[in-house]
Amino acid sequence: MNSAQLLAVVEVPHDDRVRCQAAGCNHPVFRRIHVVREDSLVHVYGSECFKKLFLGLPVASSTPKYTSSEGRQLTKEERQLLIENTERLIQQFEAEYQAELARKATLTAVRPTPASVPVMPAAAAPIQQVARKPAGITDTALRHAAETQAKRIVRSKYGVDPELPGWRGLVVAEMERILNVG
Repeated sequence: MNSAQLLAVVEVPHDDRVRCQAAGCNHPVFRRIHVVREDSLVHVYGSECFKKLFLGLPVASSTPKYTSSEGRQLTKEERQLLIENTERLIQQFEAEYQAELARKATLTAVRPTPASVPVMPAAAAPIQQVARKPAGITDTALRHAAETQAKRIVRSKYGVDPELPGWRGLVVAEMERILNVG
C-alpha cells in the first residue's frame, strides 16, 4: 500500500447494504462507506475497517475528494455502480466535480469583482425622495420604487448584484432609509 486517497464517503439504505472489502471482513455496511483508491485499485470499506487499516496515515484524517465527510446518500443507480463497477462510480463523481468547478469558474468570470466596478461614494449616490407619496400612488408602488432605487444604490455602493442570495438585507436597509427620508 504505497499511497491511499479517500475519494468518497457514501451511504445506502439499510436494506441495500454492500460488503466491506477489507481482507477477512465481508461485513454488510450501509452508513459511512469509505471509497478509497489504493495505488491503482478502488476499494470499499466500512468505517471501522477504514479506521483500522489507515490508523496513523494521512488518509485517515483526510477529507473525501468528491463528497463531504458526512457522506452522500447514493441513488439506486449509484449503489448499483458501487457494487458492480466502483471505478465507474468514481468517474461519475469526477465528472460532477469537474462540472461544478466549471460552473463556479463561469460565475466568477461573469460576476464583476468589487475592484472592477466603479464605486460611487455613498454621499454622491443620488437619493430621490420617494417617501412623500404623491396623490394616486399606492403603498405597493411606493415600496416598488424604493426597492428599485435601493438595488441601484447597493449595486453602485458595494459593486454586487443585489438580486443574488445574501444581499437582500442590504437592499431592505436601503429601502428603509429611502422610505424614512422626509
